[in-house]
Amino acid sequence: MSKKQPNRLAKLIDHQAFAGSALPQTLADNMRLYTQATHEVKMLLVECLPEEILNTCWVVGLTAEQLTLSVGSMTAANHIRYLQNAYLRVLTEQSITFQQLKQIRVVVAQNPADNLLCKEQSALSTTLSKSYKANENQAFSQNTKRTISQAAKHVTTDNNLQKALLRLVDE
Repeated sequence: MSKKQPNRLAKLIDHQAFAGSALPQTLADNMRLYTQATHEVKMLLVECLPEEILNTCWVVGLTAEQLTLSVGSMTAANHIRYLQNAYLRVLTEQSITFQQLKQIRVVVAQNPADNLLCKEQSALSTTLSKSYKANENQAFSQNTKRTISQAAKHVTTDNNLQKALLRLVDE
């Protein structure tokens, strides 16, 4: 009988589980607690919070007096902070878990993929705006030339586009 191999495309946690590795008990307990609390918060605040905020809202900390929520944007965080007293009242009145709650703390946690996408878009818009300004003056700045040539050499995989960008920089 051959030994079963893990899927090489599986996530790291799947590989660890396959290998018999497990989360430490305290971490597993905290994760279970936060998952249950997240579910309960979402059930209680479904009528109060917009769906966009509920989709990115997670409980990341919980004590008897403080609930820490993680959301995906500053707008969502500001919304929750602004209406914190109303949400506290709903949670304390409708749940035994949150009965002694006195404060809701909100942190913003951006998805790394979203963060990378924002940086790429920012870099692209910076490059485009620089090249537009340079085009007005009939010449590229050295910084713009360097940026375009680096993008052509290291980012672009299309040979025709790469040659065109390098020709543009040389002119």
